[in-house]
Amino acid sequence: MKNQRHCVLTMLAPIFGVVSGVAQSNESVFFEDVPRVLTASRLEQTPFEAPAPITVIDRELIEASGFTEVHDLLRLVPGFLVADWPSGSPTVANHGLGDAYGRRVKVLIDGRTVNNPFQGNVHWDDLPIRVADIDRIEVVRGPHGGAYGTNAFQGVVNIVTRPPRTESGTGLILRGGTNGLVDAGVRINGDTAGGIDWRLSASRRRAHNFNDFHDNPEESIDRSVATLQMQVQPTFIDQFRLSAGATMGYNRTGSAVDPLDPLRREDIRDNYLQLAWHRSAEPGSEFSVKYFHQDRAERSAWNVDTSIGLVPIDFDLNTQRDEIEVQHTALLSPRWQTLWGMAVRRDVVSSEHYLGPKAFSGTQWELFGSTTWKPIDDLAINLGGTFEHHYVSGKLLSPRVAVNYFLAPESVIRASAGMAYRAPSVWEAESFETIRKDDRIVKLGYWSHGNVEPERVRFLELGYVGHFPSLGLSADARIYREKYERYIDEQRCFYPPRPNRLCAWAPPADYRNLRQIGRPDTFYFVNSDGVNVDGMEFRLDWRKPGWGRVVLTQTFMDIDAGTRHTDPDLILSAPTTMTSLLLIKELPDRWQASLGLYHSDAMYWLNQGDVVPTHGRVDVRIAKKFGPIGKESEFSLTLQSVGGDYVEFHEGRYRAEPHAFATLKLFW
Repeated sequence: MKNQRHCVLTMLAPIFGVVSGVAQSNESVFFEDVPRVLTASRLEQTPFEAPAPITVIDRELIEASGFTEVHDLLRLVPGFLVADWPSGSPTVANHGLGDAYGRRVKVLIDGRTVNNPFQGNVHWDDLPIRVADIDRIEVVRGPHGGAYGTNAFQGVVNIVTRPPRTESGTGLILRGGTNGLVDAGVRINGDTAGGIDWRLSASRRRAHNFNDFHDNPEESIDRSVATLQMQVQPTFIDQFRLSAGATMGYNRTGSAVDPLDPLRREDIRDNYLQLAWHRSAEPGSEFSVKYFHQDRAERSAWNVDTSIGLVPIDFDLNTQRDEIEVQHTALLSPRWQTLWGMAVRRDVVSSEHYLGPKAFSGTQWELFGSTTWKPIDDLAINLGGTFEHHYVSGKLLSPRVAVNYFLAPESVIRASAGMAYRAPSVWEAESFETIRKDDRIVKLGYWSHGNVEPERVRFLELGYVGHFPSLGLSADARIYREKYERYIDEQRCFYPPRPNRLCAWAPPADYRNLRQIGRPDTFYFVNSDGVNVDGMEFRLDWRKPGWGRVVLTQTFMDIDAGTRHTDPDLILSAPTTMTSLLLIKELPDRWQASLGLYHSDAMYWLNQGDVVPTHGRVDVRIAKKFGPIGKESEFSLTLQSVGGDYVEFHEGRYRAEPHAFATLKLFW
């Protein structure tokens, strides 16, 4: 076993900077630091057993990073691109193809999908949780349709909240800083005589995220969040969980010079309910039933003064999702484990502006399963897949195969391959965006015309995961190829009298363009060519008790045209290199300092984004803990982007600005 590890380290030394000849330690304080994950295969397992590349952002990293918004935490994950812009939610992509709506990564909270059914994106600012509520984030760093079906296209982010049983008492968080940041929250934990553990948390935050830059949009946000979690275990084998929450607030956004995008208030309400029953009758086996509900309402309306009078513009939008999921796992023998499940989901979207007077509703179902076979102790073969009927794309099959070879119990080489899909969103499949005046269409925006096929990705990857207790080091590295096909792109066309790029279909009978409501162009969606993404990424996590911790991630990417007709912007949609470094240093008298370094080469954000030059940022945090161990309070000071503002989404329009804030956390 020692020789096996010696060989692996020797091969990986140019990447990891680790010298060979490291002896294995059977007893180490680091043993319990190896996490167990749920997201890689829907089974609880270690990263060495997982059939997919997975990164865990644990509680220590969450606190030391200084990030106060959930999406920013993904900057710690190899290959993940994160950007904010003032006219919409922050956006996230993995390995390129990112645009303003970030709809190619599936995001879950405790297993519940939170991607919006209308555009397929995630409203990161409106999630009904705060960073303080998160226990860890599990991130699958590649296509994962074999476990989660459509839209697990570039990866899966599962945000796991802190169980009520892990805390007791009351906590208060107060935060204030530059750019109008005011943030206050309270968390109350308790239990009842009937054995019900519960947590109630509430918070409100305000911030000015973007200032006006050359008459481009600005943005301020105001959010109130409340959540309730309850957990009860009436028998040794049964557990019931309830979680409910709501987000309410508004954005102040828009431009001082654009009548179609004026300074205005956008009101937002987001609610959810989650119920779950888990039964574990014997080791390795579990049966669960889960029900999810979420609904969202957006309200934004104003008038534009034109030559024919005031034209009302109403961006109201309502979405609703209900889903029920059944899952069963069974340990058939020491060498065979199976999982199967099914889910049914119903989505409803209504907006007269975006879809017309008739609401869209659709029901989809999926069957998923996987089998793990260990023919010998050092080899595990996993076969998995999802078969589903999507309400836009019909029947789809997403298979996956993975082979894990164990060089040692905590040292494994993994090879995997598979296929995943991204089905068109309701916006891409059903949009009929209009502005009307006196029963006439005076502006025609996005109009879905014709059938759009789902995007498809086929992937191969070879990876290594190792844990070296005597060094306090964990290492994760992989090389991969992802072949993307049928990229869904937006195109623009015009109606006469414009002579160029004429639309191929007649306008609606009641259409008459009013030039004061913008240019006479219409947008539609098509399947264009794809790209091939080749890359290598690694993550090193080193820690030493009493000293601190260092986490380094490095990504190299190369995008090639799928065909000679590929849009050149797609080829530029990922940086060639990305680096993140988070250094945590323990200091005397319960002080702690952390330094975050984030760097990215130049790239291009698609559709509403633009060129982003090579850029980086430096974050600094210093914290002092006080009070009794187990209920420690803390004061911290955080400086984000200490080097000044920088571009992360659009070079000519937006700037990400520095922030400085102080945080006081009190627990009793």
